[in-house]
Amino acid sequence: MDKSIVFFIPAEQSKDIERLGYLLKVLIKESELLEDTEKHSLVAIKLTFGEKDNKGFLDPRLVKIIVERLKKKGAKPFLTDTNVIYPGKRTNAVDHLELASGHGFSWEALNCPLFIGDGLLGESSRELEIDKKHIKSAHIAPFIFYIEHLISLAHFTGHLLTGFGATLKNLGMGLATRKGKLQLHANIKPKVIAKNCRFCKLCIANCPTKAIVEKENFCFIQEERCLGCGECLVACKFNAIEVDYGEEVNILCEKIIEYAYAVLKGVKRKAFFNFLVHITKECDCMAKDDPLVIPDIGILASTDPVAVDKAGVDLAREKAGRDIFKELHPKSARCEIQLEYAQNIGLGSLDYELITLKS
Repeated sequence: MDKSIVFFIPAEQSKDIERLGYLLKVLIKESELLEDTEKHSLVAIKLTFGEKDNKGFLDPRLVKIIVERLKKKGAKPFLTDTNVIYPGKRTNAVDHLELASGHGFSWEALNCPLFIGDGLLGESSRELEIDKKHIKSAHIAPFIFYIEHLISLAHFTGHLLTGFGATLKNLGMGLATRKGKLQLHANIKPKVIAKNCRFCKLCIANCPTKAIVEKENFCFIQEERCLGCGECLVACKFNAIEVDYGEEVNILCEKIIEYAYAVLKGVKRKAFFNFLVHITKECDCMAKDDPLVIPDIGILASTDPVAVDKAGVDLAREKAGRDIFKELHPKSARCEIQLEYAQNIGLGSLDYELITLKS
């Protein structure tokens, strides 16, 4: 069996956007990953627009380079994401689009429409039978069934539960609808360790569904109201909140992969970009102006979502000189849980050839 091809262009300074943009153009040209885009085809560009008050998202000027290349091919690209299940600026399409525009993802700036793929309140959904180990039927954004081309632009980061987040998570979690996201998080139920709780109430303040209350001078999580979003795990400074970081996080990883399978199942043309720049401890949903945990590495691109994520993990570990993801989140799932399961269900290959491009 032939190895999957992953293209890589090194980039050492992500703050130099002009330089980074030039490198992205070289990568697009040399990889030819966008060359099979058909004229008049609808092309979804999946990314995240960031959260309020944070900086964890790709620079819109980089996204514009992808948009311009697709338009030169005569395609009809649009930027897309889905709403989240926790309250905030991404919980409905109106606020979500306003947030995106405020972060530079406006039609005027990019000459490209933005589309929230699951409707005004996350109510627009389509069920797809996949009959996998955990998910029998997935609930995904309906537009997936009508596009000819899907491009994933993922910011490579650490992650509290899954170890790392990149292409597979961008698609599996990111294109699940509200019903799908609840299905994904259903098994993640954190609990308070009373002996460690200092009743600082940070978890109460940060819980988006008000699931955490006072009980006998300790914090207590009402399981029936908990979404499994993990905000309390980040907020707690005293190791007083935990989940079963064994089977439960492994199941979450496998569910995400099954959802990625559902998203990609019927799409004819695909291209996946991982940006290994400004790599932070937390994912873009949680990271504010967080410091880098690994120096900038570069940009990866492939038509294989498993290979491009595996290459990202390998390069990040090599750059750090250790398993940086387990160091950042010792109780998170091993990166291999996502990757090996994705290969097992036919999403792609762990065996890849890295083609390093010169700038």
